[in-house]
Amino acid sequence: MYYIDDKEFGKVFIAVRGNMRNITMRWKGGSLYINVPPGTSRGYIEKVLNELRPKLRLSMDQNDISYHIGQEIGCYGFKIVIGEQTKFRDKIIFSKGENEVTVGVPQGLDLGDHSSKEWVSRALKTVAQSQAYRLLPLAQQVSERTGVKPSRFEIGRGLRKLGHCTPKRVVQLSANLVFLPAVLIEYIICHELAHLTHMNHSSQFHALVNQYVNGQEKALERELKSFSWPVIR
Repeated sequence: MYYIDDKEFGKVFIAVRGNMRNITMRWKGGSLYINVPPGTSRGYIEKVLNELRPKLRLSMDQNDISYHIGQEIGCYGFKIVIGEQTKFRDKIIFSKGENEVTVGVPQGLDLGDHSSKEWVSRALKTVAQSQAYRLLPLAQQVSERTGVKPSRFEIGRGLRKLGHCTPKRVVQLSANLVFLPAVLIEYIICHELAHLTHMNHSSQFHALVNQYVNGQEKALERELKSFSWPVIR
């Protein structure tokens, strides 16, 4: 592993992986790590880095998420409360009510520490998975409104890929959609339903999405890109 000095991101760590065919990037501990195939030149790495800089800047901001005891995180149909518990020092425990889930972290946990943030973020994603069934009635409503019916809806775990339409007309929705407001969840559902007609991102596809969301596709896309996620993605 070696590093390059970037004017914006500081030390960017580069690891050459013999089994890789494409470049991948991720944030860890506040630093950017890039995995590259053998033979990848520094010039090409810097070119890709510059091309992805806006997205990396956004994901870097998302890794600056902060948590605190008593924090309430509004989700689709319920809320998550970050609480404190004294029963276990090495576990996060969950307490579920009808429309509220408490995430109990060990008493005295330093929530400003990056590893603690990652731990809490993973716990929030676990809650999202357990509550994702709430998305299915909305998905059915949007399907009925648009008149487009997939073979079925499924729940997935994607963080970057929030929705997917398979060749068998199965629409997969990420459990993490529960962190979004309803209007953005509907936008993503409409996006995937449009793929049942156009399995591409052509102008015809976007025109259909725009029709499904009453002419608001561009505005909703901007809103989704600027959304402040409560979990590390």
